[in-house]
Amino acid sequence: MNFLATFALGGFNPSAAAVGFVSIVLFAVVGAIAGPNLSKFDVEDNS
Repeated sequence: MNFLATFALGGFNPSAAAVGFVSIVLFAVVGAIAGPNLSKFDVEDNS
């Protein structure tokens, strides 16, 4: 996993990689839930 350390200062940090991965998964879950319901969030079109 040291090949991932080329873009980050201080080398590869497994806890930072885990936090990044969890945030991407959380973003995908929220997007999957909110995506089909985006029209319900439109304040101007409440008819």
